[in-house]
Amino acid sequence: MKPLRLVTESLLWLIEFLIALGILLPLGILPRWLSLKTGEFLGLCMFILLGRRRRIALKNIEIAQKGGLRLSNTPMKTVCMHFINLGRSLSELSMLSLGKESIMKDITFENIEHLIGAKARGQGVIFITGHCGNWELLALAPSWKGIPISVVARPLNNPYLNKFVKRLRVRFGNKVIYKSGALKEILSLLRNGECVGILIDQSVAEDEAVITEFFGEKVYTTKMPALIAMKTGAVVVPAFINYLGKGKHRISVGEEIKLRITDSPEEDVVFNTSVFSGYIERYIKENPSEWLWIHRRWKLSHGRRY
Repeated sequence: MKPLRLVTESLLWLIEFLIALGILLPLGILPRWLSLKTGEFLGLCMFILLGRRRRIALKNIEIAQKGGLRLSNTPMKTVCMHFINLGRSLSELSMLSLGKESIMKDITFENIEHLIGAKARGQGVIFITGHCGNWELLALAPSWKGIPISVVARPLNNPYLNKFVKRLRVRFGNKVIYKSGALKEILSLLRNGECVGILIDQSVAEDEAVITEFFGEKVYTTKMPALIAMKTGAVVVPAFINYLGKGKHRISVGEEIKLRITDSPEEDVVFNTSVFSGYIERYIKENPSEWLWIHRRWKLSHGRRY
């Protein structure tokens, strides 16, 4: 029975991949303006059809509002705009996968000198961000400018889709580091003065996390960036991407985050991780429709299936 189950699972993955290609290829082939509009329409369809994810997003916004989030639109409109952003991001990545590199020319940098200066120090750079805007473009843009980044990621369950996505992620010289057994490779890269990108805004397993506050609620936050930076002396730099309209994006690179290092390393890890997480919270307050609301961020305080 086990071989049959594996064959069935593999067949389902292949079918899922072919369906995805059936969506991605047309988006990639269309003229850019039409692809973006089609992607936004696809996002609107996801908003309508994916009721469970819509409800998770609305619950998350409710939690964040209690913790200080202020919206200029209704929660429902914010969630709708979020799905539209996801659809548009999908169209951009579809075009990029087919070689339409003109997309990269419409990405501007604000304060890229912070990243250049950090890399020039030769101690390695930890590039922290979240699932904000088109975060895949955020990872690709520095390598387009000649600063490759090794991105820490979880492999997709579908091996066909995973291969497709990995091929896109390494397009301009980036590397992908899968979380399982990632530490050794990350340390090696940082010792060689390279840049490593880590997404820090999702709930992780208890043994990988410290407890921090996020919009006033306790959450599990990855301790990896703080631990590694404290161990290696790597420079920690925050960066975020915003959509400006008409296919244009802006990447804002922050100044180096100064670490607290005392004779209480465990407390320092919590403190530094909280500081890192604060950058995500500020981004969300300024750009509420561009964060990934459909993830259950508050599992610790509201249960795994809230």
